Amino acid sequence: MAVNVNDFVQRLSGGGARANQFEVEIQMASFITDTQTIKFLCRSASLPAMTVGEVPVFYRGRQIYLSGDRTYADWTVTVYNDANWISRGNLENWNNSITEIGSTTAGSQSPADYYGLAYVRQKDRSDNFIRTARLQDLWPTNLGEIALAYDTVDAVEEYEVTFRFNYMRLYGAKGPNLGTG
Repeated sequence: MAVNVNDFVQRLSGGGARANQFEVEIQMASFITDTQTIKFLCRSASLPAMTVGEVPVFYRGRQIYLSGDRTYADWTVTVYNDANWISRGNLENWNNSITEIGSTTAGSQSPADYYGLAYVRQKDRSDNFIRTARLQDLWPTNLGEIALAYDTVDAVEEYEVTFRFNYMRLYGAKGPNLGTG
């Protein structure tokens, strides 16, 4: 069905959702003290992908598909590195609590000890929240490299962090605020 330009523009209310209007807030495991740093230093993120699997059922020579279980893709954010390494240090401590860096194999025995929580909030152009994704039971699986080079000038270090989470809840504009469960 053909839509004219005026209909198209009308459907893009507010000028459309903007990819650069977002906020990420991560509540790390309880022993990590500075949880606000990543909120301000997150350069890029995404709303995580989700997939509903399929279950093939055979009936009289035909294959019929039913919906299966929902799965979530890994979630990756890019973080600016601050001069005091607060954000990276906190993430390293979090990662270390799961499996110790070094010669021992010690680490947390209970997921409740290292699970965190993240909010990815999409904003409108007036800085109001329009969509919130809450990522539950979150932990870092990969702290990416920080590239160093003598010929890199006028640039702030950045690195990627990949997280795994168990499930996600989605909320509209009146979704939960950080810390309300």
